[in-house]
Amino acid sequence: MLLTPWAQAQQGIRLKARGAISRYGPNRQAGRLPHLPHHYVLEFRTYPGPGTRQELGRRGIRVLQYLPESGLMVSSDAQPDLAGLEVTWAGALDPDDKISPLLQTQSTGAYLVVFQLDSDMQKGRQTVRSQGLDILENPALLAWQLMVTGSYGNVTSLAADDAVAYILPASPDLVAGAPVIGCAGPLTEAGPVGEYVEVGRGWAKDAGGGVALHYFFQSLTLKLDESTVRGEIERAFREWARYANFTLSPGQQEGAVRSIDILFARGAHGDGYPFDGPGGILAHTFYPAPPNSEPMAGDMHLDADEDWHAGADVDLYTVALHEAGHALGLGHSDRPGAVMYPYYRMASALTDDDIAGIRDLYGSNSSTPVEPPVQPPVQPPVQPPVQPPVQPPVQPPVQPPVQPPVQPPVQPPVQPPVQPPIPPPVTPGADTTPPSLTITSPGSTMVSTSSASIIISGTASDNAGVTAVKWSNSYGDGGAASGTANWSVSVPLLTGNNAITIRAFDAAGNSGWRAITVVRR
Repeated sequence: MLLTPWAQAQQGIRLKARGAISRYGPNRQAGRLPHLPHHYVLEFRTYPGPGTRQELGRRGIRVLQYLPESGLMVSSDAQPDLAGLEVTWAGALDPDDKISPLLQTQSTGAYLVVFQLDSDMQKGRQTVRSQGLDILENPALLAWQLMVTGSYGNVTSLAADDAVAYILPASPDLVAGAPVIGCAGPLTEAGPVGEYVEVGRGWAKDAGGGVALHYFFQSLTLKLDESTVRGEIERAFREWARYANFTLSPGQQEGAVRSIDILFARGAHGDGYPFDGPGGILAHTFYPAPPNSEPMAGDMHLDADEDWHAGADVDLYTVALHEAGHALGLGHSDRPGAVMYPYYRMASALTDDDIAGIRDLYGSNSSTPVEPPVQPPVQPPVQPPVQPPVQPPVQPPVQPPVQPPVQPPVQPPVQPPVQPPIPPPVTPGADTTPPSLTITSPGSTMVSTSSASIIISGTASDNAGVTAVKWSNSYGDGGAASGTANWSVSVPLLTGNNAITIRAFDAAGNSGWRAITVVRR
């Protein structure tokens, strides 16, 4: 990991799938560029600051995402003029760049497809179906994402589409149809960070060779008492500090350098990324400096309109644990079950994947155990239960700071985020209501058996009538169930995990689904 000053040790764009983007060959000079698609990458000689981004906008080039440490994902309707912009490389991502490395070694049968932020999602749905893939509906998915199922070969073909940004494994929570809440990703002044790139270097070491950070509560939520809010967020910070070589301690003032300011806010709150009210985006967090400037660097903002709880959904500790990872410099993980997976799930501790990520940035804290605590599988945070939240005791403050704060640099203007596209209205009179489907047997979404097959049964209903009920296994098998309103099917099993999806269809092509995982011993 490079730790020399930002301006002297600029790293190029590194993709999760295949490493440095410079593998594409020598720099392409402006005026001799090949034809570029609608979406393409620009890599710059240095960090693309606000002046560069404003000039791109003037030339009709829209900035979609920031790619650490010197790139942007952009789109334009016409061939761009890049003269004088110090662009060292311009081009589209290869289809292989859009496939998670996890999928290159194991196919799960269910995939999370991330589209470019300005994509027409109605066309995206058509593209998915044209590739022979089925869409698994979940209304809680982020607006620019779809969950699909089908053969891995069809998934790799989908990756060649210009509107597709990245494809990663769908988590068991998503596959089971559980209500989920997504994180839109870490933020920077140059835009949100792409799912397909590796992160930057985290907070730089200070003059003494250490990484001493602070946190400051700028405002709190009224949904919980003050001691609970402080205690849960401090507990999340301590969990990260257990495993890596940095310190986090209370700060003395708002806006200090190398400090994470914690803010509960509603709607537009001055950072260019307005909140959307209850049930939407729960929180967002800015990457460290660089690339973000002080005092915004590392700040964690949470939506004050959410119904925050402690020890129940929507769980403050779960969200703070995930967002603290962003504040420390981590992006999203492709690994389902990790705290840093793009969709929150109730968490009590970091996974080995999270620990490996934070240690890659800051090194290991030798005083902590090598193996992380076992995290039991639980459901992601959704609507709060009826029972009142459990109030944990106030946690003691984290150890005192090692290094004093320094003076912050001048902060460049914040660029507004790219807003997800609004799907076009549905044709009046069209049937858009999906069938309702229930699995009545087995009675659990996770089943273990030594049998070579399992009988699954349930009910289905629709406003215009159910026409068919079909099943598919993550191994590629599939077929039709017997019956519609009351249906049943005998599914053959292979040894290991069988992710089985049951779908009910109506005459208009709408479908509803449920899924279970059967482990054959």
